[in-house]
Amino acid sequence: MKNINDSALKERFILTNRLSAIINPSLLATLRLVKIDAGEYLMTQNTYLTHLYFLVDGKLQVERHNPNGTHAVYSFETPFSVVGEMELFSIKKSKAVGSVQALTDSWLLTLPVEAVKEHAMNDPAFLLFMCQNLSHKLLHNSLIHSSGAISVESKLRKFLLIKTQNEGATIQLEKRESLAAMLGVSVRQLNRALIKLAQQGIIQHKNKTLKVINPVRLSDFPADKSELV
Repeated sequence: MKNINDSALKERFILTNRLSAIINPSLLATLRLVKIDAGEYLMTQNTYLTHLYFLVDGKLQVERHNPNGTHAVYSFETPFSVVGEMELFSIKKSKAVGSVQALTDSWLLTLPVEAVKEHAMNDPAFLLFMCQNLSHKLLHNSLIHSSGAISVESKLRKFLLIKTQNEGATIQLEKRESLAAMLGVSVRQLNRALIKLAQQGIIQHKNKTLKVINPVRLSDFPADKSELV
């Protein structure tokens, strides 16, 4: 992680994301801009949170390695998003529940946790923003993982609908292994679902670039049946 001592760039990120409306002047004074390179970890599982992070440019992957050896991808974070809020609001001093890795070069605004606790935990604007942010994440995850019996195709359709609402008709997919892990399916199942949607004229995809060409049909979910192979 590198400190970026560019006050003009930091100010641009603050203005673009309207942070002065949710962070009071005392807390803004402690804000700093950092950069992490693609492949670098912002935080690792089971370490204590020292900073709250605001992703303003780039892309992050939130993941967890479970005791049984399995690997789960929780989410892919794109601007503007917050990292560390769950640990911040934990009743006990909490360790990070997962690791956060940069998928691309990424820029983040950071706040020391101690400064947040001193200047923001009784601030209505800050707390409202955090509640809205947590609500959005909960809804996003609920839509994708709403049922253990949902078909691979329906999981993929839900994921693509959310992505296109946020990013437009043309989106960049993550690595197949990471996307499959987040959806809770195998890479083979994911590839079959992508091929099926392409054959139905709903999407076009090449490598990591995917374009939704029929959003109406994309939202027309099939009757779900579990896909076990």
